[in-house]
Amino acid sequence: MTGEELAAAGFELGPKIYARLSRFVELLLLENQRVNLTAIRDVDEVWRLHICESLALLALISESRPRRLLDLGTGGGIPGIPLACVRDNLEVVLLDATRKKLDAVGRIVAELGLSGVQTLWGRAEALAHDEAYRETFDVVTARAVAALPTLIEYAAGFVRPGGQCWFAKSIDAAEREIEDARSAASQCALQYVKTHRFTLPGHHGERAIVIYMKRSRLRTDLPRSQGRPRRRPL
Repeated sequence: MTGEELAAAGFELGPKIYARLSRFVELLLLENQRVNLTAIRDVDEVWRLHICESLALLALISESRPRRLLDLGTGGGIPGIPLACVRDNLEVVLLDATRKKLDAVGRIVAELGLSGVQTLWGRAEALAHDEAYRETFDVVTARAVAALPTLIEYAAGFVRPGGQCWFAKSIDAAEREIEDARSAASQCALQYVKTHRFTLPGHHGERAIVIYMKRSRLRTDLPRSQGRPRRRPL
C-alpha cells in the first residue's frame, strides 16, 4: 500500500512512520522465508490485513493512553511492532512460546531500532505468575491466539486493575465467543466493555476488537497450570 492508500483506509501517517512500517513489512516477509511467521506472502495483503488491523488499535490507544502494552502470542510481532513504529513512547513487550519465532521477531526489532520493544519467551500461564509481569501492563492485546474463554485466562494475569484487554476477532467469532466467555471473564475479574468494529481494505471486510476492563486483582491461583486453560476453559 502507498501512503495515500493507507490514508484512504483511515490511517494518515507521516513519511517517517510510513517508511518504518514499510521496512517492517520487508523484514517480516524476509524472516518468513526461514521461520513461519505468517501464512500471508503477498506484500499488499500484509498491509491490508496485518498492518491495518494493527493500526485500528490506535484509536483505542488515543482514548486510554497506555504506557505499557503486552502483545500476547505475538507470532510475527503483530500488532506490537506496527504500534511501536507509530508510537515511540509506548513500551511494548512481545510474548511468544515459540523460541524461533521470537528470535526472528527480535532480529526485526533490532533492525528497526525500536528501543522501547522487548521480547519475552515462555508460556503465558507461567509468566503471568512472575512478579516482573503480573498485573503490570496497561493493555494486553492478542489476535489469532485462542477462543475468548481461554484467551481471557491467559491475559488476566498480566493486565493491571483498571487496565484493558483488546482481542482481535472476526465479527462472527466475537458475537459467539463473548457469550461463551461470561464465566471466564467473571472469574478472571474482567468486565466486557464493548466491541470496537472497523473495516479493513480489500476483501477482508468488517472486523472486531473485543474490549474488556480489569475490575480488580486476580485470584492468586489463576491462570491455571500449562494447558488447562485450553483443555478446560473456566
